[in-house]
Amino acid sequence: RHIRQYIADITRFSEASHRFVPQQFFKSLGKKGILDIQLGDQVQRNMTVMVANLREFSQLSQQLTPAENFNFMNSFLSRFGPLVRREEGIISKYMGAGFMALYPGYAEQSLRTAVAIRGELIAYNEGRRRAGYIPVDVGIAIHHGPLMMGIVGEEQRWEGNVISEDVNVTSVLEKLSKELGANILVTREFFDQMREPERFRHRTLGRITPEGQEQALELIDVYEGDPDLLRQAKDRTKALFERGLLLCQEGRFYDARETFVEVIKLNRLDKAAKLYFYLCDEYYQKGTQAGWNGTLAV
Repeated sequence: RHIRQYIADITRFSEASHRFVPQQFFKSLGKKGILDIQLGDQVQRNMTVMVANLREFSQLSQQLTPAENFNFMNSFLSRFGPLVRREEGIISKYMGAGFMALYPGYAEQSLRTAVAIRGELIAYNEGRRRAGYIPVDVGIAIHHGPLMMGIVGEEQRWEGNVISEDVNVTSVLEKLSKELGANILVTREFFDQMREPERFRHRTLGRITPEGQEQALELIDVYEGDPDLLRQAKDRTKALFERGLLLCQEGRFYDARETFVEVIKLNRLDKAAKLYFYLCDEYYQKGTQAGWNGTLAV
């Protein structure tokens, strides 16, 4: 009886430790489990980083008590967290209104997760409406690059952590996704890792320098997980939109501006087309800086 109880306690301890630090994190460090890790253990790997965040969460949270906030976030995460694990992703960090996930495997796994989140969000919001709650929205950004995974802290307090400029970039892109009207915003660096990118509906958004960043990134709007009407509208206007973008990059701002007007006539919900219309109009009216290379400052 004593031995059986001891084994049960050890099993519960192991299972509990995996809830705080995922088993995949140990495996990425080349360790069997929590008893094998040491402060300073680290490994550098190229991985896909995904950030998913609730939009306008601060407004929602102000209407809730602290207990209601905790209950809402736990309910939200329990609905969407399993979608990450289903594609062998690692939830590395909860960020109050969402989470950051890492994918050491194929790039497609992260994008399938993102599309699944967008699909599950429809059913989730239907349940919220029936219960009398307002619907919520989720912005997702995905990037790929080198990062350091390891154990940081001091003698009495350790934590698994990820250090990478690409993680910061992904968080910036998630914030930018709403302005660009992209529910799933990915970078060219990530997209080039995919084996069959044509399986996901997408359109290029050109080279953009996000506010506060020095490096321009080529961004792509993956609209595979958009609501049906919006996805169909982007399908109809994809060629026209990308033509306007090409004209803008060539410095033909008047023609680009008029092309984006045509896109907006066909899809009045296209935030990117509206943003690029105003940018091209400004470039046409005021000109660009010397040495401008087609990069858009957003």
